Amino acid sequence: MKRFLLIAVALILALSLFSCGKEDTELSGEVSADEQKKVELDVKAEANAIITKYSLSGGRLYNSDSTVAGEYLDEDLIRSYYGDAAAVPNFSEVEAYTVYIDESKPIKPCEFGIFKMKDGANTEEFMLFLKARINLKIQNAKAYPTMDTEPLKTAVFTEKDGYIWYAVVKGGNADIDNTLKGKFE
Repeated sequence: MKRFLLIAVALILALSLFSCGKEDTELSGEVSADEQKKVELDVKAEANAIITKYSLSGGRLYNSDSTVAGEYLDEDLIRSYYGDAAAVPNFSEVEAYTVYIDESKPIKPCEFGIFKMKDGANTEEFMLFLKARINLKIQNAKAYPTMDTEPLKTAVFTEKDGYIWYAVVKGGNADIDNTLKGKFE
């Protein structure tokens, strides 16, 4: 009988501790971070929507889903686009990406990229490489006075909920940024 009573008291204490520690989200209307719906962007679909909206052509589209050489960013392309002789961004921290780069008209820069980062990725460092690429293009443009630097100077770089994107699209940088940010609202 004593044993039964001790077990009953222990169960009652355990249940009371459990109920005290649990927040009543139904009454407060609050949703915990775990319960919030995490936004999943289809980076390729978003990139294709940008290409269509701005009638982009002549550029190369690179996608992490591709297994065809020249359709994904291999180590050489990563180094030439986003790195330098000594350092490159860590693409092992990228879960998925789509990048559009148009080099067909050197005096009219046009490119953008959308990257889904892995959990725990060093997004700050990755953003620095993206910004360094565009800053270098701005510096190099000084030697080419006919180059249209407006899209470079108004380039956008954004990190939101595990995604990073940048845009260098004439007349579209802010719109692209706002459109992608809107997907998270």
